[in-house]
Amino acid sequence: MNANTAIRKLALVTLTALSYFALSATAHAQAAAANSTIVEFYLAPYNKFYLSANPTEWAQLDAAKTAGWSRTGVTFTPAANTQSGALPVCRFFHPGVVSHFFSVNASECALLASSRDFVNEGVAWHATAPVNGVCPSDTVGLYRTFNNGAIAANGPANHRYFTDFTFYQSYAAKGYALEGLAMCLPTSSGEKRADASRLLFQASFGARPSDIDAVVARGTAAWVDEQLSATPSRYTARDWMPLTRPDTCVNNTTPPLTATSYCQRDNYGLFQLQREFFQHAINNPDQLKQRVAWAWSQFFVVNGAEVGMTYGMTDYQQMLRDNATGNFRTLLSKVTLHPAMGRMLDMVNNLKPDAASGIVPNENYARELLQLFSLGLYQLNNDGTLKRDSKGLPIDSYSQEEVEDLAHIFTGWTYPTVPGNNPGTLNRAANTKGTMEERSAQHDFATRTLLGGTVSSTLTQKQRMDRALDLVFTHANTAPFVSKFLIQQLVSGEPSPSYVDRVARVFQNNGSGVRGDMKAVVRAILLDTEARGAAKWAPSYGHLSEPVLAITRLARAMNATSDGVYFRTTPSGSGQTVFYSPSVFNYHPPDYTLTKSAVTSPEFAIYNTSSAINRANVAYNILFSAIGIDQTVFGATGTQFDLSHYSSVAANSAALLDRVNDVLFAGRMSSATRAIIQTAIDAIATSDTATRVKTALYLSSVSPETQVLR
Repeated sequence: MNANTAIRKLALVTLTALSYFALSATAHAQAAAANSTIVEFYLAPYNKFYLSANPTEWAQLDAAKTAGWSRTGVTFTPAANTQSGALPVCRFFHPGVVSHFFSVNASECALLASSRDFVNEGVAWHATAPVNGVCPSDTVGLYRTFNNGAIAANGPANHRYFTDFTFYQSYAAKGYALEGLAMCLPTSSGEKRADASRLLFQASFGARPSDIDAVVARGTAAWVDEQLSATPSRYTARDWMPLTRPDTCVNNTTPPLTATSYCQRDNYGLFQLQREFFQHAINNPDQLKQRVAWAWSQFFVVNGAEVGMTYGMTDYQQMLRDNATGNFRTLLSKVTLHPAMGRMLDMVNNLKPDAASGIVPNENYARELLQLFSLGLYQLNNDGTLKRDSKGLPIDSYSQEEVEDLAHIFTGWTYPTVPGNNPGTLNRAANTKGTMEERSAQHDFATRTLLGGTVSSTLTQKQRMDRALDLVFTHANTAPFVSKFLIQQLVSGEPSPSYVDRVARVFQNNGSGVRGDMKAVVRAILLDTEARGAAKWAPSYGHLSEPVLAITRLARAMNATSDGVYFRTTPSGSGQTVFYSPSVFNYHPPDYTLTKSAVTSPEFAIYNTSSAINRANVAYNILFSAIGIDQTVFGATGTQFDLSHYSSVAANSAALLDRVNDVLFAGRMSSATRAIIQTAIDAIATSDTATRVKTALYLSSVSPETQVLR
């Protein structure tokens, strides 16, 4: 906004210079002394926000609580005046509307200085200027909104400034004008650590203390790129086993234990897969790829109730890991042809229609592919919001006829031939490992229409499937639908439409003309301005930690080394048994909203009194119970914790909480929470370092401020 625009807007309201704004009398002398922090204050009776980098003013406003002044908790870091590119930020006061204005733009400052309506109060602090609307690296944008006073509920004219882009955008709904990027501020060492810890909340199974150091040292983008290039962890591959357990496959408890001693447990159930899931999540370095694969397992759902044998589910989950950050079109094909999914949603041995015998192709996979795995029920704008018809109703993204056509296109696929067997007309031996095989005699080759395209009868069976998946992949809904799901899984349950739009555009084109590049999409999600930042203030931002993540975050914060056995069942009481989602709709629906606030928060669908208590009990048991080695697991090593990062400062409760705050709170532990935990720690003898550390970690891990990832 230029100065003329500022003057016109400020002139919309003419207020008498009010005595409550005591700074107007003394600000000119005080404003020039920039300090290391910019503090935001709020004047409740008049809904006024004010920024100051001057400690003298802080003291004045802190002393004016009876007049309604208070700190909002929001702070920013100004640039040092010696920093390269640093420019003075002018500060002007308009007595008529009793409001301050800050700018790094020299022309804007000069124009305001020439106006009789504004009082020049000197230099407020230093900052750098945006270049072509973008802040330099290692800085954060300060965005400006303006309330012109026309809406009574907003109070008199006033500006408010934000580094939290989500919070900035939310002010449009309040009637504020979004005036864009005002200036760029450096990030302090504390802010860099807080953002690094937040990144690890989003992109890993939890932050180890050393992980935060690594992200700060490498830089956010470099760490993400390194993770995206990591080799994915591998589950132990297992051979096919028949659905009916052979009498020879039993649990043999007779010593000595071997890898095959527990044949029944290890093959007819998901014990070993669940164990390895936690082993990898807690120990292994490919954290981001594992997190994305875990998200895909909740998108392309195959549950253990339908595919409950280790060999097949392991193969399916490994496939998701191997393709987690590849191309979505490739992933879509591999999911479609995986026999575990074929068994889960009845595509395997799906036969072409036969009127004589009453055979009709099964629609299950066709429907879920459209509804859950690509398009969603309703047509979307590119920002994920619903398109609506002339009556305001959402528009279906596909028809029942298209489901039927797709079901016909998906006929003629059978289980992979079991090693050592001869291929059959239809393979009846349920082999859920590998890739389903074509049986063209069972395929319906009729020409079909789908999503505005045609699947010709002249194509081969595989070509027809590929053509159908291409139409799904290129549909306008797929980019925003998939992008929003991944944002919800990694960053926030209710992302802003602009966030979804920016990521969807990367899905549509990674910058090199490639559609569906999930490496680029995940990178865009994690490096977006709405994902990054030392703190987030928008009330709807973030998401409740899934039970699995709540457990792994605590384990990794404790520098755990684990064989995964102990953790295998720990999230079950909180509504999340690994690879046993209750239905194809996952553990919780992506559109679940909190009743009172109407904020979309999927994970709260499985959060209740019972699961909340279970979370606390699990955390307590991890910290205070002895975790032994399970002697029934071949090669078991148990679980060990290294708490030296905390115990080395445990005698000093403040220093201990600083370290816990860094790892579990991303630096945002509130003063109230800190006081409660510090009182509990100080009640324990300073010599009992182990109990002091465990108490700090336990109370922190069950705090609402760590349960909700922000």
